[in-house]
Amino acid sequence: MFRNISVGLAVVLIGIAALAANGDVIYSNDFETSVGSQWSNTSTDITPVGSRQFLGQFANDDAVSLSLNNLSAHNSATISFDLYVIQSWDGTSTDYGPDTWQLSVDNGPVLLNTTFSNTPEDGHLQSYPGSYSSGGEYDAQTGASEINTLGYEFYGDSVYKLSFTFNHTGDSLKLNFAGFGLQDVDDESWGLDNVTVSVSDAAIPEPSTVAIFAVMGFVLLCQKGLRPKLA
Repeated sequence: MFRNISVGLAVVLIGIAALAANGDVIYSNDFETSVGSQWSNTSTDITPVGSRQFLGQFANDDAVSLSLNNLSAHNSATISFDLYVIQSWDGTSTDYGPDTWQLSVDNGPVLLNTTFSNTPEDGHLQSYPGSYSSGGEYDAQTGASEINTLGYEFYGDSVYKLSFTFNHTGDSLKLNFAGFGLQDVDDESWGLDNVTVSVSDAAIPEPSTVAIFAVMGFVLLCQKGLRPKLA
């Protein structure tokens, strides 16, 4: 029986992700009650449809931070949340954008730097699910889990369920969320909902280590008679 080597690699990567994600939740908030002092900005709003209370709305150059302290010993952290992209975001368009959104770890990596678009009728593409620096472009609202469910009338809205796992060992963690190149809040804005942070003993392997795991998977498949198809 022949199997493609990518199957073995996929299994390895899924296993790594599951291991890292199986951590202890240290923070969770759906913003239906209090926001908490962990946030640098405690503004909330309610969606026109569904009456969802969320952190926001924020607009151009609004930087919002989540600071968590006294963390237990760990090797990695995972941040998961819903990102509300509200009204006329123009993605990679240079006429009205680019409309960029970024998530970064303070004194650490940039987890996401991308553009979003809610304006498919204007032909405006977006970088997500890729990064803005990679230069790739996708149709507006690609990867959104919800489209036009929040009730905003001017070009609608989209919801993205995002999750990032990264190496982290410190006893404090600060995450920075920001939008750039946007219009006024009545035109283009964003918000956060259902934010969860967890930590895990599992570290995220470096790319070279993942490659080693892939080779090991290749060997194991061969040993079991599942000779990988290389073509």
